[in-house]
Amino acid sequence: MDFTYKETELEIAQYIKLNSPTKIWWDFVTYTFDYDDFYIQLLSEPKSASTQNQSDEAIIGQLTKHKSSFEPNDNSELVCENKKIEEVYIVRVFLYFTTFRNYSKTEQLFNLTKRKVKTMLSTKSNPIDALKAKPTGGEMEYTCHPKSDEAKKIDRTYSNLIDCGLLLKIDGEYLPAFITSNAYGFHLWDNKYFHRFKDIEEVAGQYEFIKV
Repeated sequence: MDFTYKETELEIAQYIKLNSPTKIWWDFVTYTFDYDDFYIQLLSEPKSASTQNQSDEAIIGQLTKHKSSFEPNDNSELVCENKKIEEVYIVRVFLYFTTFRNYSKTEQLFNLTKRKVKTMLSTKSNPIDALKAKPTGGEMEYTCHPKSDEAKKIDRTYSNLIDCGLLLKIDGEYLPAFITSNAYGFHLWDNKYFHRFKDIEEVAGQYEFIKV
């Protein structure tokens, strides 16, 4: 499935590059580029993925323009104000899934035992661990660089090419406003917005950065 940016979204990315917003906001599911009279939003949006399984999702970074003033909500956090955007890159990733399979009795017992041991050591039960221990089957999802050897080996019938957001350079540092590992939302790296490029190099190798 092709989830790469089309002409309208490419024009929006180009506009951000040529016209820095007054403010940039973050609220986990969105980055908002505030231009006072209107705003541009980068939204973490789940879509039905191309998959050999019954239902898997691809999380895309959807760009939209809104002809009204932005009203921050209780969860909105100000990323920066009156800063010039020096560079903009579209972030592209390749997504695929392994085939769903039923776990063997041994694997089910192992998962259950692992949860019980963890609960005993921590003296309390973790509800997320409990949910993980119950499934009788599952599949894995993987993301990689679109031009990697790994991507070339995957059946194109069940592959997804995704533009998952933007990487912006501001004041010599980088704002990674893109989805990582097909996880919903825009997670903050080390609980901060801006990073030196050397701090994100390890993750950066998994993505294609297309300069706007």
